[in-house]
Amino acid sequence: KYSSVYVRVKNMSQTDAVKKRIEDMKLNVICFSDQLKEIKKGFMIIQSVLGVVGIISLFVAGLGIINTMLMSILERTREIGIMKAIGAAEGQIKSIFFFEAATIGFFGALGGIGLGWLITRIANFFANQQIISSGNSPVNLFFFPAWLIIGAILFSIIIALVAGLYPASRAARIDPVEALRHH
Repeated sequence: KYSSVYVRVKNMSQTDAVKKRIEDMKLNVICFSDQLKEIKKGFMIIQSVLGVVGIISLFVAGLGIINTMLMSILERTREIGIMKAIGAAEGQIKSIFFFEAATIGFFGALGGIGLGWLITRIANFFANQQIISSGNSPVNLFFFPAWLIIGAILFSIIIALVAGLYPASRAARIDPVEALRHH
């Protein structure tokens, strides 16, 4: 009598067929591929939750950019009036505010990437302390490929530009006479 038997398949595609044949013999089967599927489900749930948190964060960041831009318009109403009085077109005023929004997005992305990198370095350090204490070689658990960094910066700029649409349009529509009276 054996308490357990380990069966290995040559090809992972055969796993389900071999598992079924063993179950047909009225034996209990614990399959690593089933455990892997459960782990993947767990990661999918975690990714979904993080995705929702990310969407909420993007929304809040967009509102922050809109608020910052609207405050900038209120503080510079007189300047906008002067620009319009000397002949600045609405498109030129919009482009000024779009540039400011893109700048906010760019520096926000740099700050986010820098903070993310710092947090992953700290997490990697503590994880490697555990790995080294168990007698294994340290590993680099986190990786920031160039495409991810560039993509994050571009995505942040795009979000900032979308958030800057309303404030830029509002700045361009300011009446120059009223703006020059503004204190």
